[in-house]
Amino acid sequence: RLIAWLDRLVDLGCNVLLLGPVFDSMSHGYDTIDYHRVDPRLGTNEDLTDLIEAAHGKGVRVILDGVFNHTGIAYPAFAGLAQTGPSSAEAGMYRLTWADDGTGWAPGTGPADYARFEGQDWLPELDHGSEAVADLVTEVMTTWCGRGVDGWRLDAAYAVDPGFWTRVLPRVRD
Repeated sequence: RLIAWLDRLVDLGCNVLLLGPVFDSMSHGYDTIDYHRVDPRLGTNEDLTDLIEAAHGKGVRVILDGVFNHTGIAYPAFAGLAQTGPSSAEAGMYRLTWADDGTGWAPGTGPADYARFEGQDWLPELDHGSEAVADLVTEVMTTWCGRGVDGWRLDAAYAVDPGFWTRVLPRVRD
């Protein structure tokens, strides 16, 4: 539906369209469950690609909202932790504290606790010291830039160590 509004955007003298979170999420967009799929409530990946192409045809750049400080609790890497455990690659992606009752971890016991973005139970924080998180964010950003996205607004940038971006952004720019 936004394509029809691009002429109005240009008439207003605008040359950038900044979209809020567009990726598949649990509820409000900031609780991502799939960085590679447009939320079905908003349309399809093809709809977004069509919007980007139409915007570019009118000299308008498109910026996406990059929610990379946290995911939703239904994000597969987080949701699967109760079964994959503390030694899984996914465990290193989050700021977790595992239950240790002396008997060791067993499938289904899950993490005892996890860092929550601004206290929100449904927003587990990513561990920005993790190379897997840097790789994920780089891959998401470059994939969508390859589909025509011109830039990113970095959500909750104040909550991410700037050193993380020094590892990610040069790779995206390349």
